[in-house]
Amino acid sequence: MEYAINALKHLKSKDIRNFVLDKINNSKNLIDYLEILVSNYKSGDSALLSEIANKTNSEHKIEQLAGIYSEIYKANKTKECKEPLEILYNKMNCAIHRKGIVEILIENKVLSDKIKSEIKFDCDLETRKLTK
Repeated sequence: MEYAINALKHLKSKDIRNFVLDKINNSKNLIDYLEILVSNYKSGDSALLSEIANKTNSEHKIEQLAGIYSEIYKANKTKECKEPLEILYNKMNCAIHRKGIVEILIENKVLSDKIKSEIKFDCDLETRKLTK
C-alpha cells in the first residue's frame, strides 16, 4: 500500500481526489492516505486538515502529520496553511518539523506574532535564525 500511495501523491485527477477523500472519511488509518493530497489539494482542504490535526494527540502521529502537511503545503502555496500548521506547531516537540512548519508559515506570509516571538527561544539554532 505504501508504494501505491507514494505513486498516487504524484498524480492529479478527480478520481484520485475522490478516492483520497473517501479513504480519509472512512478509514481507521486516514493519515496513511493524506500524502495523496500533495498533488490533489484544493482550496478549502485546510478545514479538513485542521480537523484532523485537532483530533490527533499521539506524539508519533503529530510528527507524522507535520511531515505530510509540510509536504502538502510546500507543493501548494496558500495562506490556508496557517491554521492546520499552527495546530501542529502547538502540539509538537520535534525541532526539525517545527522549523519546517515555521519556514512554510514565513514563506506564505502567515507567521503569527505569537510564534514569531516564541521562536526566538527555540532549542534549535536554525529555527531561532528564522526570526531575522
